[in-house]
Amino acid sequence: MCGIFCEIRNCRQTVLRDENILQRLKNRGPDCIHSINIKVNDKVSLYMCGTVLWMQGFKPTNQPVENDNGILLFNGDIFYHKWPSAQDLSDTQILLDKLSYCSSSQEIILTVKSFKGPFSLVYYDKQTQILYFLRDKIGRNSLLFHKSDYSYTISSVLGRKYPCIEISAAYIYELKLCNNQLNLYSWENSINIFSTYSLDDWLHICQEQQCLPDDKLVADIRIIEDFSLIEEENIIKVIEEITKSEKNKINVMKKLLLNNIILKTVTDISKLLEKSVKVRVETQPQKCKNCITKDEFCMHCTTGILFSGGLDCTVLALIADKYVPKDQPIDLINVAFKTNNNDSFDVPDRITGRQSFEELKTICTSRKWNFREVNVPKEKLDKYQSSIIGDLVYPRRTVLDESLGSALWFAALGEDELDVSPCRVLLLGSGADELFGGYMRHRQAYKRRGWVGLAQELEKDWKRISYRNLARDNRVICDHGRQPRMPYLDEDHIDYVLKLKPWLKCFPSDTLECGFGDKMILRLVALHLGLTKVVTLPKRALQFGSRIANKKEKGSDLSKTFL
Repeated sequence: MCGIFCEIRNCRQTVLRDENILQRLKNRGPDCIHSINIKVNDKVSLYMCGTVLWMQGFKPTNQPVENDNGILLFNGDIFYHKWPSAQDLSDTQILLDKLSYCSSSQEIILTVKSFKGPFSLVYYDKQTQILYFLRDKIGRNSLLFHKSDYSYTISSVLGRKYPCIEISAAYIYELKLCNNQLNLYSWENSINIFSTYSLDDWLHICQEQQCLPDDKLVADIRIIEDFSLIEEENIIKVIEEITKSEKNKINVMKKLLLNNIILKTVTDISKLLEKSVKVRVETQPQKCKNCITKDEFCMHCTTGILFSGGLDCTVLALIADKYVPKDQPIDLINVAFKTNNNDSFDVPDRITGRQSFEELKTICTSRKWNFREVNVPKEKLDKYQSSIIGDLVYPRRTVLDESLGSALWFAALGEDELDVSPCRVLLLGSGADELFGGYMRHRQAYKRRGWVGLAQELEKDWKRISYRNLARDNRVICDHGRQPRMPYLDEDHIDYVLKLKPWLKCFPSDTLECGFGDKMILRLVALHLGLTKVVTLPKRALQFGSRIANKKEKGSDLSKTFL
């Protein structure tokens, strides 16, 4: 995961030099660093700096990349099978070639919309003196914006001393450097300008939006009528009849899989997830952190999984076993906190983690699995929250943001009693709860308004996913020089799941309690793939499963770190 930094400044001013920001960028991209200065006109200049975590191409590619037409800073991955493989050309170089061949703004916008994968980028068109910046439409990567007295800064990371916003993933941004006019383009099909602002007016609006609570972030939820949820295949009746006649959960699931429509849905999702995991574990140099600069063959761990032992991550681990080279171990990284609430590291996620670890060893007998127990005492948590994690979570500032960000930072560090994980790719289960109805609010929405209410709640969750936690998670995980990859958020998988009727995602009725009706179709996928013990585990939030949460604090309150 690379670090990108672009400063738009008055020519008479010096470049922002902050060693803390530079170190954060280097942490994200430890393999090489490069920077350039560009004079746009007599008043405006650009400073562009990139740090690289090498993942694609025969060798690391310095950033920014430049040709006669443009300059590109790119952070992320493009997963597209029709492009040259990761062993041939860097995706950054391919992107520059595609963008610099465009002859108009419309062509650039269309080209950007064709990119598939998690990314953020800054592209400067030399001919038009226009700067484009954006995050992918799902918002999987971080990109921040800060205004000072004499400059504007766009960066992967900044820190608490720089008031900033997370750039919304809802739009593609086109900034005319001659007059600071900002055009916004929607990710939808139209290539027409969605809206136009002065840069300062846009920033003011974004600052106001950033203060809104999660439930206020998305207003344009469709009014889903009953007729749009017509049930033609009698799946609801099938599920209700089977659950009434059989009480054993595993037997119920086996009977559900006998239904042709349910089985086809499970098979389709399984194939899409396998394709998604495959490209995410194979698109890398296949060398660990310790061997990345060496010519010798690497047999160490290159792929790890943030592993609570729950449904989402265990499914990913089972699939990853098929595509990670058999001579490489896979690290299952499990984090636990010892706080005032508990005096042991045997927290709920540690217990389920060990159980699922044992099940994986039984199924995947030829794989060496490393179950890494990351134990964090309270004094260590307090130290790193104040010194490092606060800067990475920012501009998020709530107790919940800090708790989740801290849990992910320590998990991604991957340090147990023996050593530190050498993996460079980390798989996460992000997106599974939003796609398959894993939250308690989905059950409550169904209870209040039936399938219409559930459908609307699922749509709301999906429409606000880019606003919530993905950018924060990206900043904290990448601080360890690892590439977070989220197979559930693959575009092809998303497109398929979003088109399913709600009862083919989850079935949160009173007869199908937690650990069954929530994420029901994913539980069936797990059973179909060969898992049994994990398929009935209830959803448990990371902050409670790892015991980092303080139950006396309200998650939406401002954390003391930011006071």
